[in-house]
Amino acid sequence: MKDEKQPRFRDVSGDLRRQIIRILLSEMQIAITNKQMELPDQTPSGSYQIEEYLNIPYMNRSEVALGMDIYKPVVPETEELPVIVTLYGGGLVGGNRKSSRPYARELASRGYLVFAIEYRLVPRANCAEQLDDVCAGMDLVGQKLVDFNVDFSRVFLTGSSAGGYLSLYVAAMKNSEKLQKAIGFPASRIVFRAVGLDCGMLYTCLSDPIGLILSEQFYGEKRDDPAFLQYMDPEILDNLPPIFLNTSRGDFLNNYSLMFHKALKDAGKPVKLVYYGEQEAGRAFVANDPSLPQSRDAITRMLQWFEEQADIQRKQAAASKKKTARKPRKTS
Repeated sequence: MKDEKQPRFRDVSGDLRRQIIRILLSEMQIAITNKQMELPDQTPSGSYQIEEYLNIPYMNRSEVALGMDIYKPVVPETEELPVIVTLYGGGLVGGNRKSSRPYARELASRGYLVFAIEYRLVPRANCAEQLDDVCAGMDLVGQKLVDFNVDFSRVFLTGSSAGGYLSLYVAAMKNSEKLQKAIGFPASRIVFRAVGLDCGMLYTCLSDPIGLILSEQFYGEKRDDPAFLQYMDPEILDNLPPIFLNTSRGDFLNNYSLMFHKALKDAGKPVKLVYYGEQEAGRAFVANDPSLPQSRDAITRMLQWFEEQADIQRKQAAASKKKTARKPRKTS
């Protein structure tokens, strides 16, 4: 009997899976955008009036157009302002800097100069490219700071949900050339004294729906790069500034914040966790609805902790400078 070759069929399961995921991501983007558009106008709780500079265009390092918003509390020109850079959430697939406006106004009303920057979304960009977008935005923030009277010892970073993920890695990149090399882009030049993570989507490599299904889209072509994947566990502890975490019973990813808090605490790193037991404080509740009592309390605690960490670092720097000055000069 003549030996006939069996027909060969291309395995389309992987391609089909990616197409299905992309369709789901598209639906998620629409749902996230619609939910953010439903947010009512909110009156900030702070005592400062606010000046707003919206839709400031800039280009990322790959010449892609992005935008920035700035929120400045009205203070005498001689008063130095602390600074917060904030990143919106949306699972890396949705959201935009406009969704940060109620939260940014709340921070500015409490006396902080706030910069809201943006990044491209998956699948248009993978997470490494998103980090580059963020770093490019932060470089522009650094250039803009000279237009204001700021206290450079009080510069902080906050991120909500996926913005927390990006914030974490941007802060870690500053102190790790290996991480910069694995991601493939240089770090921002800004030094952050502390980072606040609102219900951070911190883990993308666990055996859960995010790790098993969405991480392939998050990583893009980097998904087969072992040098990159080894850093996708966020417990890159040695390279991080002090971290503030908030989460709640209503946050379906609250285990991420709890796990990360334990890892930081076990490593002896400066960290503070605030947990709310109310179900109505849901996913990324602080940024999504800063008018909630829990949100305002979390913001108050975060800002207090930021100032404590900045004060500790100022005292450490002064002591180090004093110690250096006391060393006797070597004579020839």
